[in-house]
Amino acid sequence: MPDIKPYLDSNLINKVIYTLQQSIGCIGDSFENPNQTRKRIGQLFETLVKLIIKQIGLECEPRTIKIPIPGYDGYDMSYELDLVFSRDKAIIASETKLIHPQEIVGSVKTTSKDRIDKVFLDKYLLTKLIGRDIPVVAVFLHDVQRAVRGESIFQINSTFKSSHFLGYTVALNRLDGVYYIDPRPNMLTDPRLKEQIHDFQKFITTDVWKLSS
Repeated sequence: MPDIKPYLDSNLINKVIYTLQQSIGCIGDSFENPNQTRKRIGQLFETLVKLIIKQIGLECEPRTIKIPIPGYDGYDMSYELDLVFSRDKAIIASETKLIHPQEIVGSVKTTSKDRIDKVFLDKYLLTKLIGRDIPVVAVFLHDVQRAVRGESIFQINSTFKSSHFLGYTVALNRLDGVYYIDPRPNMLTDPRLKEQIHDFQKFITTDVWKLSS
C-alpha cells in the first residue's frame, strides 16, 4: 500500500469539501430571501455529507422515526434524523426499536451556532427513550460568521461557544464524535476540546470505520 500520509497531511479532503460547500453558499448569496437560502444551503450540506459517506461504501440516509413515550400509551415523539449510517444494510426489526445497534446517527449542520444544544439533547433523548446507548456524531462545516471591522468587510467572528460545549458534555452526555470541515484554531490546541473535536478528514478515513464496525 502506498504511503498516504503526505496526502493526509496536505488536508486536501477538507479543503475540497469546504470549497464545494462554500461555492454553494456563494450562489445562495445571490438569492432574494436570506432565510430560505440559509435553510436550503444547510439541506445541500446534509446531502453533500450523505453522498460522501455513501461514496466510501457505507449505507447512509435520512430517517424519520416515531419513538413511543414510556408510560404514555398511544403517545409517541416524531424525530427527524439528518443521517443514519452503517457499514452494512441493517435490518430494522421490532426488537431493535427504530435504530439498529450497528447504526450511527449523524447530525449535520453548517455551524453549531444556536444548534449545538440540540445535538447533545438528541443523543440524550434518543438514548433515554429507546432504552440503550445510541451513538450520535455531529458534522459541522465551520463556526464563523462574517463581520465588519472599520473599512474591512472581509472579517470573521467565531460562533463556537466552548464553555457551552463542555457544559453540555458534563450535564448531558459526551457525543460519540464531533467533526469540522474547517475547525477553529482553539479546537486543535485546547486539550479539553481536541480530545473530542476533530476534522472531517479523520472521520471518513479512520473514525467512521471504527464507529460502524
